[in-house]
Amino acid sequence: MTTKPPDNPGFFEDRHTHLPQGTGLFGMWLFLVALGILFASSLGAYMIIRLMTLNPVIDPAGEVVRQAGPALGSIPMPLGLWVSTTVMLASSYTIHLALRAIQQERQVVFRRCLAVTAALAVMFLVIQTPSLMLLLNEHTAYREQLRDEATLGLMPYGMVFFMIVVHGAHLIGGMIPLGIVTHHAWRDRYDHESYNPIRYVAMYWHFLDVVWLCLFGGLLLIG
Repeated sequence: MTTKPPDNPGFFEDRHTHLPQGTGLFGMWLFLVALGILFASSLGAYMIIRLMTLNPVIDPAGEVVRQAGPALGSIPMPLGLWVSTTVMLASSYTIHLALRAIQQERQVVFRRCLAVTAALAVMFLVIQTPSLMLLLNEHTAYREQLRDEATLGLMPYGMVFFMIVVHGAHLIGGMIPLGIVTHHAWRDRYDHESYNPIRYVAMYWHFLDVVWLCLFGGLLLIG
């Protein structure tokens, strides 16, 4: 006896009834683990390179090949990054509320929390942009001060800028499925029995939250 597909399946929901239960959740965990390895290796590489810049490099003739970088913790984080951290934490909380609301069949609260999460995601990027430009300007000024572009490359301000941009790119990538599920939520595509896409997006959003806290905390400590 075949199972009749639902009349109104949700996004990425109930379309592949032949798959074992929990397949989507397992795949999501694998995806997050892979991304976690990427971010962890990037932050680890930054820490190693950052520590290598603390001392100047001197050739056998006694000439300075590469000047020392700024001391640990001396790279100031723009105020906007502190504000955006608060916004990121708030968006993680609102998407958690959205997941709880759909599990309890509170459709109005569910849709509102998703909409607020999407708005906070946009706010995060808006606040991040001028902060990134400030870091980039600091990087340019630092390179001009040392007059040693060939040896310093992107270190250290440039690497801070790069790592934050990578996180921002992943957040932008997460805004696409967030926007899709929000759109489908307002079309009543989810209920307390069919909400896996919301769970997957919430997992990804919490992951980005944890990554940002680790990244921002690491940058504060070693600057």
